[in-house]
Amino acid sequence: MPDAMRPTGAILGQEAIVFLLRGPAAIAIALVLLAVAYAGWSGDRWRDGRVADLEEFADARLAAVQTWRAELVAVEEGSGDPSPFVANPMNIAFPATLPPGALGDFAVGHTDLHPSSGEISPWNNLSTIFGRYQFENPEMLAMGSFDVALVVIVVMPLLMVAVSFDLLSRERARGTLALTLSAPMALAWMLWTRLLFRNGVLWLSAIAAMSALVLLNDTGGDRLARFGWWLAACLVYGGFWLALIAFVVARFRHATQSAAVLAGLWFVVVFAMPGLVSAVTETIYPTPSRLALLSEVREVEAETTRDLASLTDRFLTDHPELTVGDEGMPAFFRAAFLANDAARRVTAPIIDGFEQARYGRARALGLAQYLSPAIVAQRVLHLLADADLERQHRFQDQARQALFELADAVGPAIVSRNRITVAEFDGLSTFAFVDRTLAEARRVFLFPLAFLVVVTLLLAVAASRRLNDEEAWT
Repeated sequence: MPDAMRPTGAILGQEAIVFLLRGPAAIAIALVLLAVAYAGWSGDRWRDGRVADLEEFADARLAAVQTWRAELVAVEEGSGDPSPFVANPMNIAFPATLPPGALGDFAVGHTDLHPSSGEISPWNNLSTIFGRYQFENPEMLAMGSFDVALVVIVVMPLLMVAVSFDLLSRERARGTLALTLSAPMALAWMLWTRLLFRNGVLWLSAIAAMSALVLLNDTGGDRLARFGWWLAACLVYGGFWLALIAFVVARFRHATQSAAVLAGLWFVVVFAMPGLVSAVTETIYPTPSRLALLSEVREVEAETTRDLASLTDRFLTDHPELTVGDEGMPAFFRAAFLANDAARRVTAPIIDGFEQARYGRARALGLAQYLSPAIVAQRVLHLLADADLERQHRFQDQARQALFELADAVGPAIVSRNRITVAEFDGLSTFAFVDRTLAEARRVFLFPLAFLVVVTLLLAVAASRRLNDEEAWT
């Protein structure tokens, strides 16, 4: 039966079957499934390794703290070693850890670039609290991790372009477009039907694979709720690319032109614009030198060693309620504490510089994200996976505050060469990270997603108007 006499649904149904049986379509679907599966496996392995490392770190410090407390109890009861090295308050060390989020296996984000553990101890200052976390290969860190977020942001748009760039131009080049349009269907309706089917198959494959990952690697908490919003963000981002592809296909008459333009747009949206935005914000809000911070700390430590007596007298003058305890207590305990206390004051301007640069970049990126849908998608997905930069900074701020509170609590005893009591130790607060709730995260990403929906609708309307002018295609 000629195409002109066949029902529209039969024509499109046959095309759908042909599309699914074609090699490129099957390859694209297989690539989606393999990419999501590998990214999920890699993310799950990374998360399990990170959790195991953090648990080992915390267990070791907590065991040491319990041993320290047992020594303090023995000293108070008179049955322990009264040596000044035993149960010294300088040796208190609480662990501070930042566990991966409920959806942490879906996106690594900034987690590999920032510390996820620290030691709250009077021995540490602002430059040493997080230890040597910057030991990873910088080239590997710069490349980033192959996670599910990367598949969504980078791989899926490219595959959408690969299966959609020749939706109409191939038939026009073969001279069969006019014959197809002789059936009772509008050009715009035909394009959108084909576009939705081809890309719908890809996204349904990705959604099925991601859903399997969520259930197989379930970590509890609000994982399912976050995954629901994750899917919503993916569909909004995929909808943008769907509308953009329709607009380009409607604008250019030849497949080679459409492919070239879409490939260029993919590169600009996914790589060029995010890189440019990052470089510009870093230039406008440069980060203070970490070397300057370390130099200031070392200089303060040297000055404290030279002026230990005067610093001690000044501290005791500020705390007249203190009485000097065991004179046999080694001076280096007092010197180390006073050096860290002085470093906190001296390095405050540098820390403020870090904070100002951080907040400046955050504000700039919050505005610049609207220049590229890929930036919007990345920020939303990282936010949902608790892999965003703001969470890392929140952890660091809380750990530093815990360090200051511990120093204020045990500092007088250290400088006056006394021990704290068991009751005073039990009154100390251990570190507990206060995380951001999903409701707080929603308030951050809802407006950018709504903006992306508006852009998508505008592109879709523009594409449909172009396609309604069938004379431009026949």
